[in-house]
Amino acid sequence: MQIIQTIISYLVIAAGFVASLFSWGNNSLVPYSNDYVIPEKIPAYSTVSTIAKTDWIAEWIWDKDNLTEDNVWMCFNKKITLDNVPNELVACISADSKYWLYINGKTVVFEGNVKRGPAENSGYYDSVDIAPYLKEGENSICALVWYWDDETSYSYNSSGQGGFLFEAVSEDVTVLSDSSWKVKRNSAYIDSIFYPPNYRLAEHSVYFDARKEIGDWLGADFDFSSWENATEYATGGEGAYGTLYPRGIPFLKDYGLKEYENSSDYENYTVTKLFGEKITVDVPYNAQLTAYLKVEAPAGKKIRITTENTLSGAVSTTYVTKEGVQEFEALGWVNGEHITYKIPKGVKVISLMYRETGYDSSFSGNFVCDDEFLNSLWQKSLRTLYVTMRDNFMDCPDRERAQWWGDVTSEMIMTMYSMDSNSYLLYQKGVEAMLSHIDDTGVLQTVVPINGDYFELPVQQLAGIVGFLTYYEYTGDVAFVEKVYDASLNYLKLWETGEDNLVVHREGSWDWADWGSKADMTAIENAWVYYALSAVQDMAELLGKDEDAAIIAQRKSLIADGYKALWTEDGYKSKDVRKPDDRANALAVLSGLADETQYGVIKNVLTTTANSSPYMEYYVLEALCQMGEYESAKDRIKIRYEGMMGEDYSTLWEFWDSWRGTKNHAWSGGPLVIMSKHFAGVTPLEAGYEKVEIKPQYALSDSMSCTVPSVKGLVSVSYEITDGNCAVYLTLPQGMKAVLYVPYGATVNANGGDVEIVETTSDFAG
Repeated sequence: MQIIQTIISYLVIAAGFVASLFSWGNNSLVPYSNDYVIPEKIPAYSTVSTIAKTDWIAEWIWDKDNLTEDNVWMCFNKKITLDNVPNELVACISADSKYWLYINGKTVVFEGNVKRGPAENSGYYDSVDIAPYLKEGENSICALVWYWDDETSYSYNSSGQGGFLFEAVSEDVTVLSDSSWKVKRNSAYIDSIFYPPNYRLAEHSVYFDARKEIGDWLGADFDFSSWENATEYATGGEGAYGTLYPRGIPFLKDYGLKEYENSSDYENYTVTKLFGEKITVDVPYNAQLTAYLKVEAPAGKKIRITTENTLSGAVSTTYVTKEGVQEFEALGWVNGEHITYKIPKGVKVISLMYRETGYDSSFSGNFVCDDEFLNSLWQKSLRTLYVTMRDNFMDCPDRERAQWWGDVTSEMIMTMYSMDSNSYLLYQKGVEAMLSHIDDTGVLQTVVPINGDYFELPVQQLAGIVGFLTYYEYTGDVAFVEKVYDASLNYLKLWETGEDNLVVHREGSWDWADWGSKADMTAIENAWVYYALSAVQDMAELLGKDEDAAIIAQRKSLIADGYKALWTEDGYKSKDVRKPDDRANALAVLSGLADETQYGVIKNVLTTTANSSPYMEYYVLEALCQMGEYESAKDRIKIRYEGMMGEDYSTLWEFWDSWRGTKNHAWSGGPLVIMSKHFAGVTPLEAGYEKVEIKPQYALSDSMSCTVPSVKGLVSVSYEITDGNCAVYLTLPQGMKAVLYVPYGATVNANGGDVEIVETTSDFAG
């Protein structure tokens, strides 16, 4: 019987999900998988990424003439002969800045290494088993390395010189990068002054002149004898390249070459127009990709490859043809739904394709109800999250690719409801980078690295401290709390209290509260400080730091006393603004500064005021739900996101207006959390899902299903209301404790855990 009930519950969930696929156009589609990565594979606070490798014997190598030249592509080769192929041969590989590894003509690593860090003079290295690619006899190891050296970019800190490091050691085989390797600059890649991306990007646009290409240097018969021997510059872990840490996150997931949705329209298509033709091909959703072409052309024809995001300062590709049939893949990744190839007259298009790559984490969560607007918004939020994950969580994949901490905090909580535990590693890596950049001032930096200087947006850092506690609540990772505690406490000590018991305004590097209008900075800032203090107080109590907890409680009491002066009959408001701000009043609720007697007034603020940008909108919605105003939260979502949902695009905008900012900002995806956490009602009662509360808001929909990828496994709940009856289905990981709220008289099928059922009203009001 239990098996049958389990099957029924999953069929209900699956049926709802399938129904959602046909809503709001194909751009809402995202892959969904129950192939969940069990978090037990991840140790408590992943120390593996914070322990440097110090026993290197391989040498950093480059050529002798282009060591410090910017935007250089270098080719390397090493021939080795094996009598026997080892069962395993792990190669430790690093590069400044990216590499592609090939063995015996086969791709082993597509875009290896992550951007340098976590500390200023440090980098990462990859570990990959190359044994499956080796054979008895002669083997050819090839690497293509791309060096950026961009000193003005965000989230990348150049060593100041190109370099490649390769070390593979086993009992019988040793392969080390040294002067025996052959090296040659790939002069087909040109550092062109045309089409540069904006200054915030470390990556360069690609300009490739096929007339200058080396030839089939990945082929088995290629003769490397004319190439120079590599020059050694430092042993691994030393010199300008600095300390090396394990990458700490998975290798990119390579989805392989795919046809565009309309590729067939341009197969064997010859461009005849005098000034050429722009051919736009479509991707089913906004994806990270590398563009591919196969053409037949005379030499010297210039093909431009752009996306709809190029004008925002993104990278692009220029390809200059050689004579005859040729193919090319632009290895500098871009993102978009629409890829445009500007092709000159006389060029015959044989094939246009793309390779999607992305962070290796499966989409394990889901939400479906009988409101297709909400279903599509949940899916678009997830798609926006995924396109902003790669080397790090980023604010956007086109303009910056930097991990602004307000964005990272939002992205982290979104992963808790949508992605498997591999996503936790990206957050841990970002936290490690932030902690590694703390200097004597104690400032938590908002973007690291950034031009070798520090950069602080105080309100984003306060949100980040709250996010640290949130991460613990969902993972139960005490080691993580131990790691971030001192840094969080020391940062809060930087905030002084004035005579009015309110905090002294801290401008940081940029006096910013939110992109939205009419920000009440005094009320917002004090609520954030109080909220962060509460988070650190909880951490202190968890770690047994009773003295710290008592001091924090005293500090909170002072701020709470000062904050009372901001209360008016219309809501919380400082004297600097004319009307109460939705963000300030939402934070008053979330931080605990507001009490329930004030909720009625605050509800009026949150339902009549719309100052927040999509970033702070999540916190406004969270406050409405915390007050129990779920219907108002739903109404506000539909009003505020109407513009984004009205456009046939798979990701969400940075601003409420599509013409401002970027069209793929994960901080806009807060409704994903609201729907899964509050509408479906799935939230941990005890840290790490030792106990879970499941309290769907039955009054919002006649049917709803939700799957949440908890650290214990998948939590799936669904219900359907028909003819005045309610059927609720719940599937839990074995042994999980749960409190399930259901309407009076509902039928319940619960499987897999220890479930306490609480009956509420009979009118499905929750």
